[in-house]
Amino acid sequence: MTLVAIATGDAILAWIGLALGVVVLGAVIVLFIRVLRPAREIDAYATDILGAGVGIATNLDGVDELATTRTLGGAVPGLAVGYLRKLGLVP
Repeated sequence: MTLVAIATGDAILAWIGLALGVVVLGAVIVLFIRVLRPAREIDAYATDILGAGVGIATNLDGVDELATTRTLGGAVPGLAVGYLRKLGLVP
């Protein structure tokens, strides 16, 4: 008996095993594609969320100057009245 010699029953079982292997490989590929599609969608949403977060952070950069603006804005009415008194337009 040589290495190439194989019984008919063994050959049939080998072909059945190969066929089952191809079927299983096909099922694995289909399932992998079904997992990748939602993963890509999640990645796209995550990218959008990141962009929106960066935009919000950029819009909030001026919050530190808000306190200064409020202080200066609160001083305007008193300064305006003093200016009008100096001009003699308000008693």
